Amino acid sequence: MKYLILLLLSTTFYSFGQQILEVPGANEYAIIDTNGHSVLPSGRYVSPAGKTIRITNDPFGMALSPDGKWAITLHNAAFTRIDLQKNVAVRFPKYGTPDKLSPYGKSTFLGVVFSKDSEKVYLSGGDLGTVLEVKVASGEVLRKFSLPEDSFTSDMAYLPGKNELLVLDRGHFRMYRISLLSGQVVGSVPTGRQPFGISISPDQRFAFVANVGMYAYPLVEGTTAANMNNQYIPYHPYGNDTEESRNGTVIDGKKIPGVGDPRSDEAMSVFQIDLETNKIIHRYKPGFQLGEMVEEMEVVGGSSPNSVAVGSKYVYVSNATNDNIAVIDYLSGQIKSHIPIRFSNVLDKRRGYLPFGLTLSKDEQTIYVTLLGLNAVAIIDVNTQVTKGFIPTGWGPTRVQLAADEKQMFVTSCRGYGAGPNGGKGFVRPIQGSYIGDIQLGTFQQIKMPNQAELISFSQQVEKNTFIKRQGIINPLMSNNSPIKHIVYITKENRTYDEIFGQFKGAKGDSSIARYGLNQTVQNKSRSVTIKNADIMPNHHQIAKAFSMSDNFYCDSDASIHGHHWMMGVIPNEWVEANSSVSKTAKLLSSAPGRRFPGSTGSMDPEDYAEIGGVWEALERKKISFYNFGEANETGHVREDWFDTLTGAGHIVMVPMQKALYKNTSHNYAGFNTSIPDQFRAEQFEVEFTEKWLRGKSKMPSLVTIQLPNDHGTDPDTLNGFPFEHSYMADNDLALGRMLQFLSHTPYWKNMLVIVTEDDPQGGVDHIDAHRSVLMMAGPYVKRNYVSTKHANFGSILRVIYGILGVPPVNHYDQTASVIDDFFTSKPNFKPYQFSFPDKRVFNPDATMIRYNKKIDWRKIKKTVEMDDADDQRAKH
Repeated sequence: MKYLILLLLSTTFYSFGQQILEVPGANEYAIIDTNGHSVLPSGRYVSPAGKTIRITNDPFGMALSPDGKWAITLHNAAFTRIDLQKNVAVRFPKYGTPDKLSPYGKSTFLGVVFSKDSEKVYLSGGDLGTVLEVKVASGEVLRKFSLPEDSFTSDMAYLPGKNELLVLDRGHFRMYRISLLSGQVVGSVPTGRQPFGISISPDQRFAFVANVGMYAYPLVEGTTAANMNNQYIPYHPYGNDTEESRNGTVIDGKKIPGVGDPRSDEAMSVFQIDLETNKIIHRYKPGFQLGEMVEEMEVVGGSSPNSVAVGSKYVYVSNATNDNIAVIDYLSGQIKSHIPIRFSNVLDKRRGYLPFGLTLSKDEQTIYVTLLGLNAVAIIDVNTQVTKGFIPTGWGPTRVQLAADEKQMFVTSCRGYGAGPNGGKGFVRPIQGSYIGDIQLGTFQQIKMPNQAELISFSQQVEKNTFIKRQGIINPLMSNNSPIKHIVYITKENRTYDEIFGQFKGAKGDSSIARYGLNQTVQNKSRSVTIKNADIMPNHHQIAKAFSMSDNFYCDSDASIHGHHWMMGVIPNEWVEANSSVSKTAKLLSSAPGRRFPGSTGSMDPEDYAEIGGVWEALERKKISFYNFGEANETGHVREDWFDTLTGAGHIVMVPMQKALYKNTSHNYAGFNTSIPDQFRAEQFEVEFTEKWLRGKSKMPSLVTIQLPNDHGTDPDTLNGFPFEHSYMADNDLALGRMLQFLSHTPYWKNMLVIVTEDDPQGGVDHIDAHRSVLMMAGPYVKRNYVSTKHANFGSILRVIYGILGVPPVNHYDQTASVIDDFFTSKPNFKPYQFSFPDKRVFNPDATMIRYNKKIDWRKIKKTVEMDDADDQRAKH
């Protein structure tokens, strides 16, 4: 009764309506329309200004030829030559060229520099630690320069007075100087960690290097090639910026080195290098520093300085995490100020614009900066520090350059118009392939420099593309007055909507690609075994019918690296985006510190943190309880074997976890590791849940996150219970059904919401959009047999969580996400869930537990939680 009263009061309170921010595509499905506006997975629009052509995905490097004829954009293992007069692009190598036949190798990263005569271009060789000299007219590789062993080539700059290339190496954290006459390294100087951007002063006296790295990550002390297998620990060694992370600790008798102070000069910094003496003369710390209080919130993420533009007196540095531009007086060696990006009074306090590539006008009065998180170029007046306006770009703008006469600007975007469909009836596979990362082409824009009226119009368009304001009422069940007090947030791996739900009645699906649905035909790899009429993921269909699902939900992510950031409230910054797009190799025993740390995967590394964090930090600030099963325990160098069952991972390189999360994470639940069956995870979860919150003295936290990853799939393994690729999907389906049944028979169920989604869609196909994926909600206050057609993305999910738990949004994606309150009903139905078995011809769950010497007690599981034993617990809630 008290909940009914609260709902009535809430309804009365909202009866006059309120201003609600939402994305403009809140009621639309994702679509590409190059002649109008495209609807992105986020629900935002893109409508790039000027002349736009589509090019290879992820152009993170760009240069213009001195003669004004060409632009070169750099992608992973490829580059694009654009004829600026004809607006025609040519890709090198051609699509479909095997890696072993490509003269450009498997990895290129950031750096592009033209020769003075515009006939040659120099490309960073990335993972190979090389620089390629390439003939522009033909794409022929003329020379290859090599840096020292274990180097990883990053951004570059040309020093005309010496005829040298200045080349950043993120392997050894150094800047090398290469003579273009001899092709030899003629000098080097240390940089900060993970050097990312470089520029030279107009008088050629100084080089400025922006370093995005926070730490040089060490191995467990005493690790050698001979003893490595015995040196792994099962979890992250410490929380970030703690006594243990600074000074080290001991785990399982092993000495764990610390990573030092995140505020050190080498971390998230800009180095000024005297090119005459080859010495570092200043180390600057731009942006907000960890521990500072900004707008009444503590800074937990570094500023991520990434790109540099240099004038005759000042250096300008884009600080992605802080949404500002640092101004450094390099003649006096002082940081003069920080220019905030001002877009909207409504959004500016919620970070996420992510300034990235920038350039300076010849008169040094105007800065042009790409905003990776706003899909726009900002134009900033240097003297007044006022943001004059915005120009709409494609999805994820990366670089901006000006023509010599400054009458045009050129802009690249990494995701362009989005992906669109990558399968289904009538789909024609394009030349680049149907994988989400390939089908999602980048864009190159030529934009006439706008006058004042045009800039006003462009700025208005950027706002219209980003959010709308409407009057309305948000369902009180999505407020802090809701009877929902416990949220379980389950993330799975890599599936699209259509391959699971394509045949679901009453929803927008394509049954021709519903390979993991019901009544499927399954074959083994050799096609020697065929099984017909098999139900692969019956619990997904059963849950969707018993509760609610969406047929218009999209992952903002392409792959896990992005997904586990987005879904936990952290927008992937320029380091995550650029680093995730390049092929790279970890060399754990290398003396080059950057080689021990190839970059993040399913965890957020300290380089990735947002200014005030994500969902974990938001809850901690409000003193709201949470607990984590499996999320954020996979870094780029973990061991993932079948016996790593404590957490799914063995760690040998010591990387901190988010401080708020570290103390609230299970050390007995296997995160991402497809060698471990989801049945094992289901048992781990049930045991710890029971010990902590049913039999223990503690109450179930307000938010519980669970990673359930085996629908990622991997190679069939008949010996260990996975004879088909479909077996992994069935394993995941059964474990999900088991978990929901368990939860729905606990005393917490009456106040519970369960949210089920995927971290990314990269393993699947979909006839609407390659990002469309799974979103289901279950619980007493969730509608039964309901399909939501309202647009949804990760921000929408977080908006539900934040609303119910009374937490303000962390970034402007969460703040403006679609409101998916249509899932909820004020008339609760407390009926619990009962799981179903997938077809046992495809998946025998008992077989997966044999090598663990475990038997699944199905009688006990079906009996579920003993309700008599829970009476005392029920009384507490």
